[in-house]
Amino acid sequence: MRRSTNLAVSAGVAVACGLAAVAATSTMGSGEPVAGAAVVAATTTSAPARTSPPVRPALCDAERPASLDPFPFNRDAAARDRLLSFIDFLGNGETFTGGAGFFGPVDAAELATLFDGKWLDPDDRQNAAPPAWEIFQFVCDHPGTYAQGYAVTPDREDYRVSLETVWAPEIDDKLRADALAFCVEADAVETSDHLECFWD
Repeated sequence: MRRSTNLAVSAGVAVACGLAAVAATSTMGSGEPVAGAAVVAATTTSAPARTSPPVRPALCDAERPASLDPFPFNRDAAARDRLLSFIDFLGNGETFTGGAGFFGPVDAAELATLFDGKWLDPDDRQNAAPPAWEIFQFVCDHPGTYAQGYAVTPDREDYRVSLETVWAPEIDDKLRADALAFCVEADAVETSDHLECFWD
């Protein structure tokens, strides 16, 4: 389900990363997107409206799926993309540039749908980020937290969904402590008035 999100740049993370405030997605030789500050530090300034507490999907309590190499990705990218709220950083109506589109916060239920649909490999890692399954477990165990990342178009050999950010609009002492332990390898961490862990 798509959500309307009010997107803003997290100045703390952008400064910490030393990134220019340019919204760009291009590709390197490795096939991974390169993002400017507006991409890597994008968060919502308010959580999506909820009328009830978030539902914990059954997959949160399931055993970690067996590793599959190669992973049998679901090639129905149109169905995948309908599940994600892609970010138009330049304000020109385009969300995909260079074969990758960055999407806003997804909760545990939405991550479970991506796993169940075989659009997200539990073992996928964005460089030094934890595997997608571990990010999912963190989101499961901390209601009100979300993951963000990017989706690669099916015309590329590295077609996939990758998670690179854990985010929450509010933070308390327990979430802060858990996040500092979980995000120890993150390239940028913000735990002052909200949570944002980004792995480049």
